[in-house]
This record gives sequence, C-alpha cells and structure tokens, in this order.
Amino acid sequence: MDELRITDISWRGRPAWLLAAPGLEVVVTRCGAQLACIRHPGEEANALWQPPWPAAAPEAADPGIHGDDGAAGLLANIVGHNPCIDRFGAPHPGEDKPPHGEAGVLDWTPSCEATALELGLSLPVAGLHLTRRHEISGQELQVSTRIRHDEATPRAIEWAEHVTLGPPFIDAATIEAPVDGAWLWDGEPQATWRFQSQDADLAVDPAAALALPRPDDPPAGDIITTRLSAGSFTATDHQQGHQLTYTWDAAVFPWLCLWTQHRSRQAPPWNGQTRTRGLEFATKPFPDGLPPPERARSWQGRPTTCLVPPGEGLSTCFTVRWTRSL
Repeated sequence: MDELRITDISWRGRPAWLLAAPGLEVVVTRCGAQLACIRHPGEEANALWQPPWPAAAPEAADPGIHGDDGAAGLLANIVGHNPCIDRFGAPHPGEDKPPHGEAGVLDWTPSCEATALELGLSLPVAGLHLTRRHEISGQELQVSTRIRHDEATPRAIEWAEHVTLGPPFIDAATIEAPVDGAWLWDGEPQATWRFQSQDADLAVDPAAALALPRPDDPPAGDIITTRLSAGSFTATDHQQGHQLTYTWDAAVFPWLCLWTQHRSRQAPPWNGQTRTRGLEFATKPFPDGLPPPERARSWQGRPTTCLVPPGEGLSTCFTVRWTRSL
C-alpha cells in the first residue's frame, strides 16, 4: 500500500480528512465516514455527488433547507458515498433510529497510520461496533469494514454502501454492471418514474434501468433493484474521460439498488433541481424499512439477510478505482 499524507481539512464547511498518495487523493468526512471525493492529484474532477444545498451538522439541520422529516439530519450531512449500517431505508416500526441507520450521522474516531486511515464507531442504539480502514494503492482505494457486536448469537443487520454519483460526471456517463434482472420498487410509485412495468413482479429491462437521464430530459425519478452475477459496476464519463469502478463481494452484497433522481422531488432540500444516480450495493434489494414477508429471507434467487456472527464479527472490503478512460 502507498504511504499516505493525512490532513485535517474542511469539506463543504464540515470536518474531513484528505488522504494524499502519489496516484490518488481521497476525502473522507468525520461525520458519517463518507467518501466525499476521489480524484487524481492536481485535478478537480470527482464523480461523487455534491448536494446543492448548504451542509450542516445533523443536529443543526434546518427544516427550511434540509426538509422537515426524519431524514433531515442525514441530508444535512450527506455527500458522495455514505455507509448505511444496521438499516437500509426507514427504521423498523417502533425504532428510534435515523433513516439508513446511525453510521451516517455520527462522528467517527480516527487512527492514522503510515499507509492507512482507520475509523472507529460504536452505534449506541444498534449496539454494533464498526471499524473502517482506508488504504490506497496506485489509482485504487480499498475500504475494509468490520462489524461486530457483544451478543452471544448471530445478529441480523441491513447494510448498504450508498454510492451516489452527481453532475457533471453523470451528464455524459454510461454505467455497466453484471446484472441479470431488474425490478421496480413498489414502495412509493410516482408519476415521474421512468418505467411502468406490466409484469406481475414489476420486472424491467436491466439495460434501460442502468441508463441515465440526460440533462435536458423531463423530470424523472425511481428506485429499481438489480440482481447481480458478480459484485461490480463501472461508470464512464465520455466527456471528461474518467472511469469509476467499484468491486465488492457479491456474497455479502448480492443486490445493486439504482436510485435515479432527476429534478423530480419538489420538497426541500431537493427543490426540483437535484440530479443524482445512486448505485447502492446492499444486503437487501430495496430501502423499504421492514421488508414484506415475501422478501424476509430471500427473493428472486438471492438472499436478503445478513448475519453478523458473534466474536470476531463480519469483515469485508470493497475497492474503488479512478482512472482516465481516454
């Protein structure tokens, strides 16, 4: 692994760390351990989404700016790629947890090494202990995560790595992924959804689901899950000539959820302006809070549960490669 120069910085007015190596620079936020930026040294190009609204600490979210529902704290702090640990979507009935869990709205504790930034966090409500390690080799970032708990029996959790791409990267980008099925979420259908499936299980064409709306397309937005044959996706910007590739263990994350937001949400903080593409590799297909019984254990030939064993817990890693495609 490359030697790192780790610096405390401010990103969108919030505390973060800059990890600088010869071939890559990465910004990780203190609150949420979110990947805010992955770029080549001396360049500004960054595929990861930067919200158009001002950032704030989760506890200082402004209802007029960040919305007035339970997601305001997360939306005040969100950027780029955020880990959703213990929940992917809304909390289960009766839970006092934020949407997508506590990991994205709490401050992580750093431990800096010559070749790694390691972050630690204990989730007070979920009762989980998290460690997240960041290392760089050439033009590749590796993030290793370990989740453990103090219970004597295996613990079921929900977990998604919520990657969100934004403009200008997505303005002329294409996305490829090894998917062999795609289905609309039936949780909150809207008139602006890109597809109206006639299939009984809401199946849609995977290639069409992966396609991105162009900047001048009418407002659109939807949530679609895709079934993976391998854990990866590649997004290529054909205008500026950059390519972003994620790879992960599909045995841990067998689903890739696609979130398209193309100026369709009118309420704050979206205000009919935001353009994003979420590529969320996850342990369950949809961000639907407590899943319905038919998706409780498996669905469409893939598992929908993730068990963290006692003792050493569960460890996995993903890699992010940022290269020039031209």
